[in-house]
Amino acid sequence: MLDENILRRAFGSFMTGVTIVTASDDNGNPVGFTANSFTSVSMDPPLLLVCPGKHITFYDLFNTTTHFAVSILAEGQESVSNNFASGPEDRFEQVSWHRDSFGTPVIDDVCASFSCSVHHRFEAGDHMVLVGKILEFEQFERPGLGYSSNGYFSLSKEQQADTSSDKDVNGVTGMIVKYGDQILVLNTDSGLTLPAIQQQGRNGARSAMQQHIDELNLDIKLGPVYSIYDDKQNNHYTYFLANAASDAAKRVGQFIPVNQLDSNAFSDKAQATMMSRFKTEVRNKVFGLYIGDVESGDVHHTDTHQEN
Repeated sequence: MLDENILRRAFGSFMTGVTIVTASDDNGNPVGFTANSFTSVSMDPPLLLVCPGKHITFYDLFNTTTHFAVSILAEGQESVSNNFASGPEDRFEQVSWHRDSFGTPVIDDVCASFSCSVHHRFEAGDHMVLVGKILEFEQFERPGLGYSSNGYFSLSKEQQADTSSDKDVNGVTGMIVKYGDQILVLNTDSGLTLPAIQQQGRNGARSAMQQHIDELNLDIKLGPVYSIYDDKQNNHYTYFLANAASDAAKRVGQFIPVNQLDSNAFSDKAQATMMSRFKTEVRNKVFGLYIGDVESGDVHHTDTHQEN
């Protein structure tokens, strides 16, 4: 038998966008749920598909409806995703939305939206494959909201972390490597530290770290950016979340259970603060992206839960 939890994590390693799938019930009331199981299918005829899970509240409605819509969320709409993933019954009172030409609810301020008639549907295990024929659509020039097993990510912020024209800034690129409920740390004479490399300039933070991983032949997969900050010496720091496929990386350090981690044991105060936040976010299963300096900044919190 396959381990469902491990399989779910394996599926979650595929980075996707985030959508809200919507319809109206027999009384015209709007319903919807968060989904990242969205795929374009065909241009002629124009088709797309989504996969409602049998566990969602409105599964029976989507099994009978003749029309539905898909709204692709934009950067900054994490709260909309969270609201439709696990929010209250009055989900639509918490967001801005309108009805399309067919009376189907559509979310406002998104990247794109598609109004569909049902072209085909069939059961597939614990989900339904719902194929829609696109009747009308709207597309806007907004960056999209991304999602992976590490939570939400912003492509524009990823680009901010990975590129810069400032050649005079010294860069430090590091990673928080998680394996199960443990993270990888390195012991130094002055205390613990996270895996990191020095880098001249800000260009290619992700590429530089990936090259370092490859050179050490480590089975580590980089995830989204976790922290971006500067210090008073004009050093720029970029830290990524990462996952190890095995404990083989212990040959370059050691794995410590997150719940036993003493953030004060880190030699660098900025890392200590970052790891204190990381412990809290692992416990709450709510992750964020920090942007600022070593003294102050903003944490953009996100939630890893998805209804579908």
